[in-house]
Amino acid sequence: MNIFQNAQRVAISNGSISYMRAASSQAQVLANAADTAATNARPYNEIPRPGKWQFIRSFAPGGEFQNASIVDFAHAMRDRYGDIFIMPGLFGRKDMVTTFSPTDIETVFRNEGNWPQREVFASFEYFRTHIRPDVYGENMGLVVSQAEVWGKMRSALNPIFMQPKGLKTYYEPLSNINNEFIERIKEIRDSKTLEVPDNFSEEISRLIFDSLGLVAFDREMGMIRKNRDNPDALALFKFSKELIRYIFELDIKPSMWRYVATPTYKKMMRTLEDSLLASQNLLKDAQDSVEKRRQAGEQVNNNSMLQKMMEVDPKMATVMSLDILFAGVDATSTLLSAVIMCLAKNPEKQGKLREELLKVMPTKDSLLNEESMKDMPYLRAVIKEALRYYPNGLGNLRICPTDVTLSGYNVPKGSNVMLASNILLQDDRYYPQADKFLPERWLRDPQTGKKTPISAFSFLPFGFGPRMCIGKRLVDLEVETSVAKLIRNFQVEFNYDSSRPFKTFFFMEPAIPFRFKFTDIDY
Repeated sequence: MNIFQNAQRVAISNGSISYMRAASSQAQVLANAADTAATNARPYNEIPRPGKWQFIRSFAPGGEFQNASIVDFAHAMRDRYGDIFIMPGLFGRKDMVTTFSPTDIETVFRNEGNWPQREVFASFEYFRTHIRPDVYGENMGLVVSQAEVWGKMRSALNPIFMQPKGLKTYYEPLSNINNEFIERIKEIRDSKTLEVPDNFSEEISRLIFDSLGLVAFDREMGMIRKNRDNPDALALFKFSKELIRYIFELDIKPSMWRYVATPTYKKMMRTLEDSLLASQNLLKDAQDSVEKRRQAGEQVNNNSMLQKMMEVDPKMATVMSLDILFAGVDATSTLLSAVIMCLAKNPEKQGKLREELLKVMPTKDSLLNEESMKDMPYLRAVIKEALRYYPNGLGNLRICPTDVTLSGYNVPKGSNVMLASNILLQDDRYYPQADKFLPERWLRDPQTGKKTPISAFSFLPFGFGPRMCIGKRLVDLEVETSVAKLIRNFQVEFNYDSSRPFKTFFFMEPAIPFRFKFTDIDY
């Protein structure tokens, strides 16, 4: 559907003839402007790009980007070529048009259609289509599926994941898991310095793994304290931590795995096989437990996301359980780490957040539920600012379903595009005082009641449109719960250099030990 058709549809749905005429007129102006831009656009082959062999050498030993992250690479390319360049395709991959322009990003999203497509991780797709088609069949998962197949699956899952009422069942168990995490902090912190060990980032990952395991497998996995060595859970934990690195090596950096079974390819296939078996074991245990409780006349939670997925399609539930962990554990762990770091290095913001929390959590064991978590605007502003301050990865991938004009160049239908919006999050032109952690930029000014204007297509941590992250509400709930519990229980400090706490390959990961100091709050 083009812009003109979309404007007509909106106007009709509002039932206003005058509005329809105005919208149609505006859409026609936009359509005419787009036609003019296309007519005057420069050809695709004039988009700046590094040469293929230059690109290969830059990632090879001794090359400019041998040990650089994808973000460092993108910054260097933007400095060199401007707001648009082509990352050359190698070893069977297509070229990738990369843009840092909010106008370009909006153009691509506005023209993506009802079934947005993006380049999938080819190695991940290969396992599901060629190694284990017996398991996946047509249920390839939202990460891999495209077009109508993706659309049907997303339509079936949206009512389960995207409606707030579906989260009600998780407030209490999430609070319990976070209570376990608080006890774990008290167990492992040094009795004198109150600092946690160097490997605290793994403890954060275990917290997120347990939290997402509630949805994926309808059970508390116990990875924080109770059952840290569960073999099936450990296999999935390894899967959630390692897969992104393998994908970066195979599908982002130049790799010959399509022609030769490289060592990284073999490791990835083994990890995917082990994780599939572990997932099947845990799902079988979950369903056996539910059936036993039903037969015993006990109450069963039929409103859980897993049970709803099972009702739709058991195979789909298997795929989604794995994808929840693949897409969620690493990214959400990094987000929570970023929020803690921001608050630890900005004690006045931490104090302001605690003031808000005290109003809804008068005691440390105050229950968090749907009602109490409604009134926490500063908590949500803190999390949004942490997403901006430590952007995770580059942005979003799309395949253009039509010809578009980006930064004055014609980009033809079928082109792969990287919408690198996250690079803009630390740019003063879009976020004044970008080097400062300012949650207030997301709140209304108490004097004027107005918000600071922010370019909508520069802040897209969960994507945009029909293919935006389906787990957004779940991630929001988990991170809000964890931050609320931690800051209500502890004063958090970090007494070390935090100038570069994360390194970014495809997504972020810790670059330093997170030796946070957790001092008990006595009220």
